[in-house]
Amino acid sequence: MSTYLVAFVISNFDHISETYRGVTQSIYSSPTSKDKGRSALKNVVLTVAALEDYFGVSYMLPKLDHVALKKNQGVAMENWGLITFRDDSLLSQDDADKHKTLKHKVMQNHEISHQWFGNLVSPEWWSYVWMNEGLATYFSYVITDLLHPEDNVMEIFNRDEAEHAYSYSSFFDVRPMTYYVETESEIMKVFDIISYKRAACVIKMFHHAFHQKTFVQGINRYLKTFQYSVVSEMDLFNSIQVAVLEDPRFQDQHWKHLVRHIMLSWTHSEWLPIVSIIRNYENNTITLRQRSIHSKTEHWWIPLNFATTQSPSFEQTHVEFFMPPVMEHTVTVEELRLQLAGRDWLIVNKQQTGFYHVLYDTDNLHAIARQLQSNHSVIHAMNRASLFQDLAPLIERNEFESVDVLFELFKYLEFEDDLTPWSQVANTIEFFDNNLYGTTAYSLFKQYVRRLVTPTFLRLFHKDKTEVVTMDILVRTDILNMACRVDMPECLDYTHRLVLEYVFKNINFESDYPDYYAIHDTILCMGVRQLSDEEFQKLIDLLIVTDPNTAMHDDMIYSLRCTRNHRRMHHYLNVLVGENFTYNLLNERESMFYLAYAFKSNVASRSSIWHFINQNYKQLARSPHFVTLFNDIAEFVPERQRPYFATLHRNIDAYLRAEHLSSKEPLIPVDSRRVGKKIRNSEEFLDKFEHQIHKWLLKELSPAGSDDTYAASFSVGNGSARPTSLLSAAGNIVRSAIGV
Repeated sequence: MSTYLVAFVISNFDHISETYRGVTQSIYSSPTSKDKGRSALKNVVLTVAALEDYFGVSYMLPKLDHVALKKNQGVAMENWGLITFRDDSLLSQDDADKHKTLKHKVMQNHEISHQWFGNLVSPEWWSYVWMNEGLATYFSYVITDLLHPEDNVMEIFNRDEAEHAYSYSSFFDVRPMTYYVETESEIMKVFDIISYKRAACVIKMFHHAFHQKTFVQGINRYLKTFQYSVVSEMDLFNSIQVAVLEDPRFQDQHWKHLVRHIMLSWTHSEWLPIVSIIRNYENNTITLRQRSIHSKTEHWWIPLNFATTQSPSFEQTHVEFFMPPVMEHTVTVEELRLQLAGRDWLIVNKQQTGFYHVLYDTDNLHAIARQLQSNHSVIHAMNRASLFQDLAPLIERNEFESVDVLFELFKYLEFEDDLTPWSQVANTIEFFDNNLYGTTAYSLFKQYVRRLVTPTFLRLFHKDKTEVVTMDILVRTDILNMACRVDMPECLDYTHRLVLEYVFKNINFESDYPDYYAIHDTILCMGVRQLSDEEFQKLIDLLIVTDPNTAMHDDMIYSLRCTRNHRRMHHYLNVLVGENFTYNLLNERESMFYLAYAFKSNVASRSSIWHFINQNYKQLARSPHFVTLFNDIAEFVPERQRPYFATLHRNIDAYLRAEHLSSKEPLIPVDSRRVGKKIRNSEEFLDKFEHQIHKWLLKELSPAGSDDTYAASFSVGNGSARPTSLLSAAGNIVRSAIGV
């Protein structure tokens, strides 16, 4: 038994218990909270039984205790037979936030999964932390999904785990999953997004690639062979290798003896692969190219599977072809056993079970767009979502050739009633919204997005509360944010009304609007934009007298920075960080943080904030955190504002020197490459695509273009068609419901 799994709890706690299959499970808590553990008790009893059945390995002790503690560090710890939790993640508060409730179940199941992965079988050294955390993370979702199929748990996995894993290289230190560590500080650092989220995605990929049942047979062999022992990654890979060799479906595969090499190519690589699919429409071949998402040269064994116009079989997610670890590999359609004609579409990575980006040639993307516009339901919802996620690296780096095909892909969204794609589309729409703001194309862009998002907004924000599911709650934030960003009247009126009710009528989102509690931050932010001068001033007055230790105080400070009005932004900043921090709403460090946060999150008010800094730098500079703030937002200076920035920089530098003011870091040089770094990509984007986008939108939104599009959308056999009378009726209903 690993020493880190030993725990003692000495308390006067009370408990509730249940025995099932010879295992007694108990929830321990303070006596006054005992009954709040009943929901958790039901969950943990079901989960232990489900894990036993799924892996074919019984839980190894006669008892499993779960203890609710007032923990300040860490949410939970998987001590063998005695799991400790932070009390709010174990004890039910009858939480209206359904997503939070589900996440608590997943978290509880994560710790229970560790009784097998980490406790029964332990890694021989911390270099293999991912074998504990990745397996526990992934299978906690799998088991929760089996127990609660109605909650679309694997969609939550894609949003809460995979989405972060896909973007981890932008925000964290990059390293392989298997990574040698020695010191205590090094060990602590590997408990990170790579060990938890990236590893979970890689495990999911092979769970599907090798057939789920076969992979689980490998896990069964791994657990039984190495129970009460320590392992390296090769022990896991060898167990899966044996299971693959025993599966008759793989007997003709040339890679069947290479499972160890295949999996090592993923656990010892640092980055994420991008797979390009380039079709030769004349000789019917497909060239596969792989490259790292970074410039570093890395290659993987990549499991691919395919869906086509003639064979849209999205349910079978096992590997159909392993791309070898080379830069480029060309195969014929016959070799891949695909039915694929010239104008047919081809989609790779069914249901996005593989952990890689897929890029297609422009002709194939147009073929996919045609399918989406004629009947989008033919393509699986996860793949409709992945189309936009896979394009994200190209969009962020301005590497795509033409935006026309991307906007053609957008067109079908007017008829998209599955929420999974919207969660990915929202990021792309936000990228365009931020970059097009202030251009001649912006008003057309908003008009176009309003057309796309209106049906979904009306459906989501008029749904009977009894129908709300967890994924709805998650995507509502995206839809609300998108609809209000593009000035959809129903969204603006709706959020305006709720802000007034929250602030001046003391409504409680958690009790009065439980289905919206999880997204109330977004509601308040968007609603503040619609306040009148009088309403905005009342909100400021209320902020000044509100107890700073309350949620109301935090909500108001957060939401007021969303205003797009120049004068109101100045007023807000004067209250927040004005003359000598008059109101003491925040300490100096918090004030600088909120100033930076307002700047970064509100593109429309950046010029207002620069103007405020120019007027108040002498007072602001007395904070030791001001230079850090200034250096940070200097990364967002556009080329056209360089002269203004240079003058302001010179004045601040002179004042700091004259007053001998100290700061946490030196002032950034005016000619530093860091100046404008974060906005440079946006400027290149506009230089390259603004005219192209403007031209496409003009054509699409012109009366003739609109008529053609409208007629096409109601052509015979169009699976995406939706009668206008229904949209009109829905609009009338929601306007009535929200009082507009």
